[in-house]
Formats: sequence, C-alpha cells, structure tokens
Amino acid sequence: MRKNRKGQAVVELSLVLPIFLLVVIGIFDFGRALHCWSSLNHQCVQAARAASKRSNQLIARNLFLSTTHTSLDEVQKIFWKSRSPIMNQNDYDTINWSNTGIGANTDTVTVSASFNLTLMTPFIAKMISKEGDKDGCIKISASATEKKE
Repeated sequence: MRKNRKGQAVVELSLVLPIFLLVVIGIFDFGRALHCWSSLNHQCVQAARAASKRSNQLIARNLFLSTTHTSLDEVQKIFWKSRSPIMNQNDYDTINWSNTGIGANTDTVTVSASFNLTLMTPFIAKMISKEGDKDGCIKISASATEKKE
C-alpha cells in the first residue's frame, strides 16, 4: 500500500539545501583565505630576502648602510611583483617598512603586512571576525625576518 508523498522531496530539499550551500561556500572561503595567507607570506619573504642581499660584495662585510643593500623602492617593487592576482591592492591594510632594517644600520630585515579578505559568506565572517575589522572581512597577517648578508 503506497501513501501519497508528493511534497516530501521538496520539504527535505528546502531543509538540507541551505546547510549544504553554506558548507560548500565555507570550504571555498577557507581555500581563498589559505591562498591569500600563503601569497602574503610569500610576498613578505621575497621582499625581506631582496632587502637582505648585499648590493656590492666588495664593501666591508660589517657595514649595513643604505648604500650597501637594496633600497626601499626596490624592495617595494619586489613586494608588489609577488602579489597574487586575486588579492586587490586596495585591500592591503598595513605594510610595515619603517623600523624594519631597510636602509638602516641593523643586521636584520623584517617585512610585515596585513590584508583584509572579504568573505563570500557573511554569516561565517561575522562569527570569526574580530572587533575593529571591516564588516564581512577577516584580517590576514604575515611577517618575514631575514639576516643581512
């Protein structure tokens, strides 16, 4: 004996579909966040490595002057050259060049940056965002320190 169940599939779909879509889009957002963090970390490492290189090997090895190592302009060019295409340049929050050892008489170089990633799922963004962040955004930060040659 078969009962009349014409609306059962529609009800089940309406209950399961929003949860399924939230999970799928959440996985996609997590992948984007991981990619952006990896790219930002790569940018910082590339810029710090460029700033740590000695431009002239004939100058005394114990001098760390602005003329012995890469200039700030060159380091910034290398940082932006390593940017991922999915990361909008306007979404970078802070890039720390000051007091990083670039053009200074220190033996280490530090480059740090942060990026505001806008998530596709505002519900998840509200859950994991911190106070002070833009709505629907999470802040991704990275830093790299290199010893000068």
